[in-house]
Amino acid sequence: MGGSGHSPAAAARTPWWLACLWLGTVAGSLLAVVGLFATEPNWHRITAQLQPLSLVQTWISIAACIGLLALSRRKHAETEEAWAQGALLIYVLGGLVTAVLLHYGVLPQWLARAHAWLPRLQMLGLLLLHGGCAWLAWRCLYRYRKHT
Repeated sequence: MGGSGHSPAAAARTPWWLACLWLGTVAGSLLAVVGLFATEPNWHRITAQLQPLSLVQTWISIAACIGLLALSRRKHAETEEAWAQGALLIYVLGGLVTAVLLHYGVLPQWLARAHAWLPRLQMLGLLLLHGGCAWLAWRCLYRYRKHT
Protein backbone atom coordinates (compact mmCIF):
# COMPACT_ATOMS: atom_id res chain seq x y z
CA MET A 1 0.00 0.00 0.00
CA GLY A 2 2.62 2.56 1.04
CA GLY A 3 5.34 1.19 -1.28
CA SER A 4 3.33 1.30 -4.49
CA GLY A 5 4.03 4.95 -5.28
CA HIS A 6 1.20 6.43 -3.21
CA SER A 7 1.70 9.52 -1.10
CA PRO A 8 2.01 9.11 2.68
CA ALA A 9 -1.47 10.61 3.11
CA ALA A 10 -2.94 8.09 0.67
CA ALA A 11 -1.13 5.26 2.48
CA ALA A 12 -2.84 6.31 5.73
CA ARG A 13 -6.33 6.54 4.22
CA THR A 14 -7.38 2.91 4.84
CA PRO A 15 -6.00 2.83 8.40
CA TRP A 16 -7.80 6.10 9.13
CA TRP A 17 -11.11 4.66 7.91
CA LEU A 18 -10.55 1.56 10.05
CA ALA A 19 -9.99 3.81 13.06
CA CYS A 20 -13.17 5.75 12.14
CA LEU A 21 -15.14 2.50 11.97
CA TRP A 22 -13.75 1.37 15.32
CA LEU A 23 -14.44 4.71 17.04
CA GLY A 24 -17.88 4.95 15.43
CA THR A 25 -18.97 1.55 16.70
CA VAL A 26 -17.73 2.34 20.21
CA ALA A 27 -19.60 5.65 20.24
CA GLY A 28 -22.72 4.09 18.71
CA SER A 29 -22.66 1.28 21.25
CA LEU A 30 -22.34 3.72 24.14
CA LEU A 31 -25.30 5.73 22.85
CA ALA A 32 -27.34 2.58 22.31
CA VAL A 33 -26.61 1.34 25.83
CA VAL A 34 -27.55 4.68 27.37
CA GLY A 35 -30.74 4.78 25.30
CA LEU A 36 -31.56 1.21 26.23
CA PHE A 37 -31.18 1.89 29.94
CA ALA A 38 -33.24 5.08 29.64
CA THR A 39 -36.15 3.48 27.79
CA GLU A 40 -36.31 -0.17 28.85
CA PRO A 41 -37.39 -0.94 32.44
CA ASN A 42 -37.13 -4.74 32.13
CA TRP A 43 -33.64 -6.06 33.00
CA HIS A 44 -34.14 -9.31 31.04
CA ARG A 45 -34.94 -7.39 27.86
CA ILE A 46 -31.91 -5.17 28.42
CA THR A 47 -29.61 -8.18 28.74
CA ALA A 48 -31.19 -9.82 25.69
CA GLN A 49 -30.42 -6.72 23.63
CA LEU A 50 -26.99 -6.01 25.13
CA GLN A 51 -25.50 -9.38 24.25
CA PRO A 52 -25.86 -9.13 20.44
CA LEU A 53 -24.92 -5.44 20.51
CA SER A 54 -21.75 -6.25 22.44
CA LEU A 55 -20.94 -9.13 20.12
CA VAL A 56 -21.20 -6.96 16.99
CA GLN A 57 -19.22 -4.11 18.55
CA THR A 58 -16.55 -6.51 19.81
CA TRP A 59 -16.00 -8.19 16.45
CA ILE A 60 -15.92 -4.87 14.58
CA SER A 61 -13.34 -3.61 17.09
CA ILE A 62 -11.28 -6.80 16.75
CA ALA A 63 -11.42 -6.66 12.94
CA ALA A 64 -10.43 -2.97 12.88
CA CYS A 65 -7.54 -3.53 15.31
CA ILE A 66 -6.24 -6.56 13.43
CA GLY A 67 -6.57 -4.63 10.17
CA LEU A 68 -4.57 -1.74 11.62
CA LEU A 69 -1.90 -4.12 12.87
CA ALA A 70 -1.72 -5.89 9.51
CA LEU A 71 -1.45 -2.62 7.58
CA SER A 72 1.14 -1.16 9.94
CA ARG A 73 4.01 -3.08 8.37
CA ARG A 74 4.48 -3.83 4.70
CA LYS A 75 5.38 -7.35 3.73
CA HIS A 76 9.11 -7.97 4.22
CA ALA A 77 9.61 -4.47 5.68
CA GLU A 78 11.93 -3.96 8.63
CA THR A 79 10.02 -1.02 10.10
CA GLU A 80 6.43 0.08 10.50
CA GLU A 81 4.68 2.36 8.06
CA ALA A 82 5.17 6.08 8.73
CA TRP A 83 1.60 6.45 10.04
CA ALA A 84 2.15 3.59 12.53
CA GLN A 85 5.06 5.21 14.36
CA GLY A 86 4.82 6.20 18.00
CA ALA A 87 2.10 5.15 20.39
CA LEU A 88 -0.53 4.25 17.78
CA LEU A 89 0.20 0.52 17.90
CA ILE A 90 0.00 0.58 21.71
CA TYR A 91 -3.50 2.06 21.43
CA VAL A 92 -4.47 -0.57 18.86
CA LEU A 93 -3.15 -3.43 21.02
CA GLY A 94 -4.91 -1.91 24.04
CA GLY A 95 -8.14 -1.75 22.06
CA LEU A 96 -7.79 -5.36 20.99
CA VAL A 97 -7.20 -6.58 24.54
CA THR A 98 -9.99 -4.48 26.07
CA ALA A 99 -12.50 -5.57 23.40
CA VAL A 100 -11.87 -9.23 24.19
CA LEU A 101 -11.88 -8.65 27.96
CA LEU A 102 -15.08 -6.63 27.80
CA HIS A 103 -17.14 -9.11 25.82
CA TYR A 104 -15.74 -12.42 27.00
CA GLY A 105 -14.58 -11.57 30.53
CA VAL A 106 -16.49 -8.80 32.25
CA LEU A 107 -19.81 -8.61 30.36
CA PRO A 108 -21.01 -12.13 31.30
CA GLN A 109 -20.21 -11.46 34.97
CA TRP A 110 -21.98 -8.11 34.84
CA LEU A 111 -25.08 -9.55 33.18
CA ALA A 112 -25.24 -12.34 35.75
CA ARG A 113 -24.78 -10.03 38.74
CA ALA A 114 -26.15 -6.68 37.61
CA HIS A 115 -26.46 -5.26 41.10
CA ALA A 116 -22.90 -6.09 42.25
CA TRP A 117 -20.51 -3.14 42.32
CA LEU A 118 -17.29 -4.83 41.23
CA PRO A 119 -18.56 -5.98 37.79
CA ARG A 120 -20.09 -2.52 37.25
CA LEU A 121 -16.79 -0.80 38.00
CA GLN A 122 -14.86 -3.28 35.85
CA MET A 123 -17.31 -2.81 32.99
CA LEU A 124 -17.18 0.98 33.21
CA GLY A 125 -13.39 1.07 33.51
CA LEU A 126 -12.78 -1.26 30.58
CA LEU A 127 -15.39 0.49 28.45
CA LEU A 128 -13.74 3.86 29.09
CA LEU A 129 -10.30 2.39 28.41
CA HIS A 130 -11.50 0.77 25.17
CA GLY A 131 -13.16 3.97 24.00
CA GLY A 132 -10.03 5.91 24.93
CA CYS A 133 -7.86 3.56 22.87
CA ALA A 134 -10.18 3.96 19.88
CA TRP A 135 -10.19 7.75 20.20
CA LEU A 136 -6.42 8.00 20.64
CA ALA A 137 -5.77 5.74 17.63
CA TRP A 138 -8.15 7.82 15.52
CA ARG A 139 -6.53 11.04 16.74
CA CYS A 140 -3.02 9.80 15.87
CA LEU A 141 -4.12 8.90 12.35
CA TYR A 142 -6.04 12.17 11.99
CA ARG A 143 -2.96 14.18 12.98
CA TYR A 144 -0.79 12.17 10.60
CA ARG A 145 -3.17 12.75 7.69
CA LYS A 146 -3.46 16.43 8.57
CA HIS A 147 0.33 16.95 8.57
CA THR A 148 1.08 15.04 5.35
